Amino acid sequence: MNRGGFISSNSVDEGTRNIFIDLDDHKEEYSAYFTQIGFILEEGNGYFYFSRKESKTTLVDKLKRFGHWIDILDFLKAWDPALGPGFTFIKADLMVKMDSDIELREKAKSLYESKIRNDEICDRLMEELSRQGYIELLDDVSQRYQVAAAYRYLEDMVELIAFTEEDETPE
Repeated sequence: MNRGGFISSNSVDEGTRNIFIDLDDHKEEYSAYFTQIGFILEEGNGYFYFSRKESKTTLVDKLKRFGHWIDILDFLKAWDPALGPGFTFIKADLMVKMDSDIELREKAKSLYESKIRNDEICDRLMEELSRQGYIELLDDVSQRYQVAAAYRYLEDMVELIAFTEEDETPE
C-alpha cells in the first residue's frame, strides 16, 4: 500500500477483504498508528490507501503523472461505459474491440507510444492496472479480470477536476 496500492472491499483475495474489514472496523486506531510512522490512512468508497504529506512541488509532479491515468480512464470508458467496480471482463474481448474500433485503437496507441501491437498494449495496461490495484485477475487461463473498488479512486479524481465556463479560453 505504501507504493500506491489499495485495499479493496471487493478484492478476489479473501485475506485482502479481511484486511479491509479490519481497517474499516478499527479506522481510528489504525489511523493513529500509521500517523506515528509517517503515513495517512485514507478511505474511499470501498477502499483504503496510504498517503503522505508532500510539498507543493511533489503535488505538481503527481498531477502531471495523473494525466496518464486520465487517458487510461478515458480509454476504458470508451471501450465500455459500464466499466466500474465489480465489472468483470476478459482481456480478449478488449483486444477484439480494439481491432474493430479505430477510435479505441488510436486511444490505446496514445497510452503507450512504444507499444505498437494491440496485444502489447493490452498486456501493459492489464499489468499497470493490476499493479496499482484497480483490477484483479480472476482466472489466469481465460484472462478474466474484475474491477476493484479502488477503481473509484480514478473516477473520483477525475470528477474533482472541474472546468467552469470561466476557465475556458475564447478561440
